[in-house]
Amino acid sequence: MPVVDGLYRQAMKLTNNPDDAQDLVQDTFERAYKHYGSFRQGTNFAAWMTTIERNLYFNQYQKAKRRPQRANDSTGEYDDWDIYSASEHSSEGLKSAEETYQDAFAPEEIMAALDKLSPERRQVFIDAAIDGKSYQQVADEQGVKIGTVMSRLNRARAQLKQELAAYAKERGYRTGGGRRGRVSPTANGKAGHSGDNGGSAVKRGADTEGKRL
Repeated sequence: MPVVDGLYRQAMKLTNNPDDAQDLVQDTFERAYKHYGSFRQGTNFAAWMTTIERNLYFNQYQKAKRRPQRANDSTGEYDDWDIYSASEHSSEGLKSAEETYQDAFAPEEIMAALDKLSPERRQVFIDAAIDGKSYQQVADEQGVKIGTVMSRLNRARAQLKQELAAYAKERGYRTGGGRRGRVSPTANGKAGHSGDNGGSAVKRGADTEGKRL
């Protein structure tokens, strides 16, 4: 089954453990089944499923502040945004996030770099760059101005770029771009702010890195 195969491949990249990967796939199907009503008919079902799976993993890590042994916690509760964002997620955004954060770097490297961000920058980065929400949506949810979201995201990217530079160098990646089709640690956002969530924003963020907001 192509969807299951894709989920398992992604789960293995995230957990590096066959048992944990199977648990993550199972949790993903349980979560998707309970919230199937949020799936929009005619959109990419595989992208919806893989987004739920990835968000379960990242969301749980942020709760536990460590790499999880299972995708869900002891309560089995998750924030509602992982389902909501999956329904809003496009397959193009999903591909970009996978290429950038799962193919170029190991999950533990990404998590270590994310943990070094301030809480404000980290949340904006997860919402806009990883989850693919628009700047306006992130601003509305966090109760800040859209300019604040853009500034925090740019500075988060600049800091992540610096934190991941050592890992990139070890793998032969250039800080300004990847080799053989690889890309530097950036992610595209949703339509409506085309280009704002892309590589040009990272360069601007690197040039304007200042004190934390």
